[in-house]
Amino acid sequence: MPRIAAVLVAFLMLSLSIGCKTVPALTTTPTTLPNAPQYTYIDTRGNTYNLSTKKLIYDPVSADNTIDGLDDEGRHLELNIELNDYTKMAAECERQFNTTQKELPANYSGYVIPTLTRKDSIETRSIDLSIKAVDELDYVIRPFLGDE
Repeated sequence: MPRIAAVLVAFLMLSLSIGCKTVPALTTTPTTLPNAPQYTYIDTRGNTYNLSTKKLIYDPVSADNTIDGLDDEGRHLELNIELNDYTKMAAECERQFNTTQKELPANYSGYVIPTLTRKDSIETRSIDLSIKAVDELDYVIRPFLGDE
C-alpha cells in the first residue's frame, strides 16, 4: 500500500507541475566564452600550439617545416576540445603571463626561443618563456595530443 501512495503522490505532483506550466530547473554549462583570448605557444623545438575555445591545433616541426635539422615532431593535428579543457590550458597560459620569466641560460642550445602569445579583441601580447615555463605548459597541453 505505501508504494501505491508514493506513486500516486508522484503522479499528482507531476500533474500539478504540468498543469501550472512549470518546468523543472535544468542546469546548463556554457559552450562558449565570448571574447575569450586565443593563445599561440611555440616550444623549444619550434612546435606551435594554437589554442582557442573550440580547438587545439598542433603544428609540429617536420621534414617540410624543419628549423636547422631538428627531428620530426609528429604530424599536424586539429583537435576539437571542450570548454573545460580550454579553461585548463588557458589558466596555465595566464599563469605564465603573470609569472616573471627567467632568461634562457647562456648555454641554451635550442634553435627557437620559446614564446607565448595572447590575442584578444583588444590587444596582442607576447612573452619569451623560461625553460621551467615550457615544462609547465607542456605538462598541461601535451597530454591532449596523445602519442604525438
